[in-house]
Amino acid sequence: MSPRRPEDLAPGWAGELERELRRSMPPGALLGLVLEADDRVLELQLQLLRVSAAVRGHGHAARVLTRICAEADARNLTVACTPTDEFGADRVRLEDFFRRHGFAPVAAGDRLCDHTWERPPAARPTSATVTVPHQEPRP
Repeated sequence: MSPRRPEDLAPGWAGELERELRRSMPPGALLGLVLEADDRVLELQLQLLRVSAAVRGHGHAARVLTRICAEADARNLTVACTPTDEFGADRVRLEDFFRRHGFAPVAAGDRLCDHTWERPPAARPTSATVTVPHQEPRP
């Protein structure tokens, strides 16, 4: 798989996010990432994330996915993906990884796009939400 050229990146904020994430990787890391968005869903194809043995286990994959989800939440978008065993991935481990980040499989009739897993946008508190501490009535 060859890396996407800058002219192949999605336009607008999704392309900017993809560029930002690529720049944030350690030297020599491979990030095969494709982001495409519309007004309802951010489609994520994380095809490859490979780092040298020296920096494995430092949370690069979690950081990338957390950043993608935060950007989607800010835009009230569902993130969609399809965990597979392509590119040498362990599908079961990948599914566990996505579950830990709020993703779940979606029935075919309920999907927003062709991807099989989705993560809805995180609920954001509204200005109408007010928390008042409990107080006992005074005698």
